[in-house]
Amino acid sequence: MDKEKIKKISSNNNLKNNEGIIIPLIKAKKTSKNDVILDPKGFFVIEIRDKEIIVEYYTNIYRNNKIVTGKLKKVFSGTNADALCDTISKHIKYMRPEHYMYLGRELIKAQYAIVNNIKYVQGGC
Repeated sequence: MDKEKIKKISSNNNLKNNEGIIIPLIKAKKTSKNDVILDPKGFFVIEIRDKEIIVEYYTNIYRNNKIVTGKLKKVFSGTNADALCDTISKHIKYMRPEHYMYLGRELIKAQYAIVNNIKYVQGGC
């Protein structure tokens, strides 16, 4: 597949492709903690045990329409973030897309920690 040549135009940060069609350039911005929407399907707890990444998947338990805890449903293990992402996405369906992206970032951090023999601490949303 040939990559189109993209040209930056004017100060509005839009781009223009070979056909002259304007393509919006969207600058990356971290979602603030106040704007994070918790996934109604559940959450993950990630740890490293004996040089292996362990991912626990919990479904949410609600009380008065608030998530108060979770019920352990599945446990995944491996040393490779890519393989864990692929496996988890096959077994845990229909989560929020940003939750899968968060999980991928955290698994890369966990894999990096194993490779570099450093402590891994799961980050927040």
